[in-house]
Amino acid sequence: MAKIASAINRPKKRAFGVLKTGNEFVGFTHNDTFEIWERQKRAIHGRGTVRGLRGGSHIEMRIAPRGATKVLVGVFFALYALVAAGIATQPPRTDIGVEEIVISLGGAALLAAIFAASAAQQRADLQRFLDGTFKDAPRL
Repeated sequence: MAKIASAINRPKKRAFGVLKTGNEFVGFTHNDTFEIWERQKRAIHGRGTVRGLRGGSHIEMRIAPRGATKVLVGVFFALYALVAAGIATQPPRTDIGVEEIVISLGGAALLAAIFAASAAQQRADLQRFLDGTFKDAPRL
C-alpha cells in the first residue's frame, strides 16, 4: 500500500506551467483497498485490494469504467439519437428514410469506436502505471 500511496497524487508536471508532459495518476488508499485514475481522463478507474501473504502481498486490481461514466455514456447516446431524429425530420422531408437511419447508425458506430479506443488507451495507461510501480516485485 505504501508503494501505491507514494506513486499517486504527485505534483503536476507541466511544461511552461500549462502543457501536460505525461500521465498524472491520482487516487486514494484506505486500509487494504485503493482506487487510481488518470487526472484528466477520469472515465476508467483501477480499483484494487492488497492482501498480505506469508512472504509478500497479493495485489488484485480491476480496471473498469466508473458507474457515473456508464450513465453519462448512455445519456450521451440517447441525446445523440434524439438529435439525429430531429435533424432527419426537418423540412422539406419530414419522414425518416433508410438513408437517415444508415447515416445515424454510422455516426453512432463512429462515436462508439472513439469511446472504445479512448477506454482501451486509459486501461493500458493504468496497467502500465501499476506495472511500473511494481517492476521490482516478483510476479506469480
